[in-house]
Amino acid sequence: MIFEAGPVTFLRTIFIIVLVYYGVKFLFKILFPIIVKSFMKWQQGKFQQAQSQNASQNNTSKGEKKSSTKKDTLGEYVDYEDVE
Repeated sequence: MIFEAGPVTFLRTIFIIVLVYYGVKFLFKILFPIIVKSFMKWQQGKFQQAQSQNASQNNTSKGEKKSSTKKDTLGEYVDYEDVE
């Protein structure tokens, strides 16, 4: 279907663009809160699962003695005085 350039075709194109714009805007208003709620539930489930795993690891390793073999990687501290 080939359309001739004219005022009717131009108005039809403008009408389609406006219709698509408001349609997308309306769908976004409806779908965005649903998507955000599902994303928040998914993140909350991941967080709770990580917390429960962390708590179970802390309970099992509570009786074990932790060794503090932390190495100082900053270097040696040198105290100095300013010379004037």
